[in-house]
Amino acid sequence: MAVRGTAFDGAKWEVSHRYLTGQIARATHRTVVMHQLRPDLKIGIEWNPRAEEVGLVANWRALAETQRRPAAIFGTSSDRIGTPEGQSYYVTFSKSLHHETGLPIAPYAGASYSGYENRLLFPFGLNVALGQQWSAMFMNDGVHSHVSATYAWSRYAVTVLAVERRDVGITLGARF
Repeated sequence: MAVRGTAFDGAKWEVSHRYLTGQIARATHRTVVMHQLRPDLKIGIEWNPRAEEVGLVANWRALAETQRRPAAIFGTSSDRIGTPEGQSYYVTFSKSLHHETGLPIAPYAGASYSGYENRLLFPFGLNVALGQQWSAMFMNDGVHSHVSATYAWSRYAVTVLAVERRDVGITLGARF
């Protein structure tokens, strides 16, 4: 994932690079360059150099979150970590529950079509704000569970992740 955040802060570009250990060649390195066309629409390219693959990434926030309604986001990217090829198409619903619970949590759930597996998956997860600059996330991609911790400052972010809760990785990102 590129540098996280749903607020449009004027940044027009996002660049991120992820490195993973213990995964297939396609997942080892991934570079994403995205352009914010509108506050609710980002489009870009994803490069998986070890698989000699370049693909489309896009996110469209069709519905913004309100106090009563979750956000609805449609998108596409390469298929989930661990697949040797394929594109994924998804819809995700997310909702901050801070107002309702007093806790800094935001669960999400959705549906994702896996082009590689030719089937529908049901990803879900939970983001937890751990202060102004730190957050942690539990995520399930519909098959495997992963955890991550992110430190974000200014226009930069560093995420440490454990894919399938064991294979370590890091993502570096910037917005400009």
